[in-house]
Amino acid sequence: MTSAAFLSLLQIMDSQFPIGSFAHSSGLETYALMNLSKEDLAELLAVNLACGFGRLDLAACALAYRADSDDALYLLCEELTAWKPVKGLRETSLKLGKRFQTLIHRIYPQAVDKFLDMPHQAVVLGKVARNLQIELEPLLLAFAQSSLLSQLTAATRCMPLSPEQAQEILLGLQESIAEVVADVLADPRANLYAATPALDIRAQQQAHLYTRLFQS
Repeated sequence: MTSAAFLSLLQIMDSQFPIGSFAHSSGLETYALMNLSKEDLAELLAVNLACGFGRLDLAACALAYRADSDDALYLLCEELTAWKPVKGLRETSLKLGKRFQTLIHRIYPQAVDKFLDMPHQAVVLGKVARNLQIELEPLLLAFAQSSLLSQLTAATRCMPLSPEQAQEILLGLQESIAEVVADVLADPRANLYAATPALDIRAQQQAHLYTRLFQS
C-alpha cells in the first residue's frame, strides 16, 4: 500500500472524522443501566465482534470492496438492510454511511463516482477504500478496531469506565479482531450474518428509554 493510501486509511478511520458516530452507542446505553462491570463490557464487545458487526459489517465491507458493479453494491445494501431488523441499528448504519459518502465526495471526489441510494456505512467504506487503493486487510482491521473504540468511547460517557480502562479492553480484543478479519478475508460471503438477539433487544429498548444520551 502506498504512503498516500495508508494516510487516507488513517484519516477516514480516525474517531475525529466527522460523520457523527459519537452520537450512537448501538444499544450499549441500555446495557449501561444494568450496571455492567468492566469484565461484562469486554465480554459483550467480544460477542458483538464475533457474532454481530464483526461478521456482518466486516463481511459486507469486504464484499463491497470486491464488488464488480453498482448492481452488486445495491443488492449488498439490500441484504445488509435485511440483516439489521432493529430500526435504530439499521438507521445508524444508513445515517453514518450517508454522511461518510457525502464527506468523502467532498474531500476525495475521485473515490465516489456514484452515490448509493441505500448507503450502509460498511458498503460505502468498502467501495471508497478500493477507489483510494487502500488494501483490504488493513482496512478491515482498522474498521473493526475503530468500531469497537467508538463503542468504548460511548461506554465512558454512560457508565463508570475510564478512558484508560477502555484502552485496556481494546487491547484485550485485538487478538480476536485479527482472528475475525482472517475469517472474513477467507470467505466474506459465508461470514455475512449476525446473531446477537440480546443486543438487538437492548438496541430496540433504547429508543424507549425515559432519558438517553445517544440516538441509538
